[in-house]
Amino acid sequence: MSVYEIRSGRFLQFCVAACLCFAFAFTASADIQKVNSLLRRAESNLQSVSASLGNRTTPPRGSAGKLLASRLEQALGDINPAKELLEKIPAGTEGRDEAVARYQAAAEEYNRLRAIMIGPDAPAPAADDSGVKLDYQQEEVLKGAQFNLREVEANANHLTEQVEKLREVEDQLAINFRDVSGLLGVVENAKRKAGFVKDALDKLPADGRGVGDTRQKLVNAEAKVVTAHDYLRPLNQQLQRLIDPAQYPEFDADRKRLRELSSMFANTMILQTNRPLAADTYKQGEAARAECIRIAQKYNRLIQQQTDQGAALEGVGNGFLRNHAQFIAEADALKESLPGSIQDELAQARQYASDAVAEQKPLWFTGGIPQVMGFAEDKITLLSAIDEEAGKQMKAELEQTKNDLKQQADSLRELIIRENKLPNDKFQGEDREKAIKTAISAWKVQQDEFELLAVRIPSEHWARETKWTYSNGTWYFSDRSKLQVRLFVPDHENPELVIDRPINIWKDHQKGDSMIGVPLWAFEDELQPSDYLLLSKVKKP
Repeated sequence: MSVYEIRSGRFLQFCVAACLCFAFAFTASADIQKVNSLLRRAESNLQSVSASLGNRTTPPRGSAGKLLASRLEQALGDINPAKELLEKIPAGTEGRDEAVARYQAAAEEYNRLRAIMIGPDAPAPAADDSGVKLDYQQEEVLKGAQFNLREVEANANHLTEQVEKLREVEDQLAINFRDVSGLLGVVENAKRKAGFVKDALDKLPADGRGVGDTRQKLVNAEAKVVTAHDYLRPLNQQLQRLIDPAQYPEFDADRKRLRELSSMFANTMILQTNRPLAADTYKQGEAARAECIRIAQKYNRLIQQQTDQGAALEGVGNGFLRNHAQFIAEADALKESLPGSIQDELAQARQYASDAVAEQKPLWFTGGIPQVMGFAEDKITLLSAIDEEAGKQMKAELEQTKNDLKQQADSLRELIIRENKLPNDKFQGEDREKAIKTAISAWKVQQDEFELLAVRIPSEHWARETKWTYSNGTWYFSDRSKLQVRLFVPDHENPELVIDRPINIWKDHQKGDSMIGVPLWAFEDELQPSDYLLLSKVKKP
């Protein structure tokens, strides 16, 4: 059973896993003890050599020199297996950090003492006469070992340089995981090539010319590799957890919301073509920007690390910020011009009404005047979202204009009703009957008993609306379509008249296209002349 399998819990029974994990911890502890035992023996030999050398800077000669060299080699014989054991013990094991520091100190002391034993003017290993001369084949093996050693040393120096730079980074989790992964690849290559060097040196006599020096250089390089690996491995584990998609279960939902918010603010044309929707969108501006910031902060590490998720989210976020800024800027630019434009619409409606009364043209009250007043109301809705105080002032003018128009329309009441006709019936969608049934059901809430004389649906298509709305700390998504069904029912007060009852039908696409009906006017609301028409225009005699 591998260490990975033990730690990932690939066992059917918890008790078996617990026992094996305990056994693993026990084995690691025993290995730490073995490492310390080897290092104690190495330290004893190193201390003996150091004490004998004293303050010497030149190597001793004769039997004394050979004895010290032998003890130094004995120390190396304990340092190397200690290092191999340490590599097998997982980082975080109790006592491992102390053992690593102890190993590094021993390796450094060995290097210092060997430098003295070799001497400052010592020839290169190949020309070192202090060892046994190697035959041709052995020299070739040594050359191969030294070739691989140069790569190990280059890797070790590169790792040391890069790790020093990484240690200086204050926010360690901001380090790019790719850089750390790449350096771990260098570690693995150094270990692999170091194995080749060891295999080659094991084939050579320990006292062969250049063998000891090559082995000493390998120890020095491996110490650097171990130091780098002990820093890089836990950092890599942290970074891999950090970028693991499983750590972010809400990512898809958050990105979808941000993308749809971006789409909401992308269409600045609604500032002219659909002002009520533009007003709703503007009202969500502050909350939408805060949501973008919240999402960016939530996934900041993914963005920082430029993972696939992070890069995708960053693109959506930047798109939202551009769309949002442009929409808000264009909306704010309308704040100065809207009041004057609204007043122009109201003045035009009043002029139409005066002309209609003067010229006895009742159809203006069912055509041009409602259209112009609709434009004014839509603009006031948008203005109120952008500038609440200015919107209040315009609403007051709107209500006054409505009162004036009502009085003028009443003067032509009979003419208006007489000229009113059934609207066009354009909608022929497959859900027409369902929409009509929904409208009838909705009006029955207002008037339980009524006779349905005619039905008209003037629009050819449903008008779809998708948006996010922020309310009470929560975002709500809606995807629905609107269609107005107009029911024509007898006037319960005047049998010669028919009343036009508009019912707005909303189809909810998130709930299986279920429909609800909302009457535009309640049964008790006061009606205008435009809401009536003669029974003879609806029901044939």
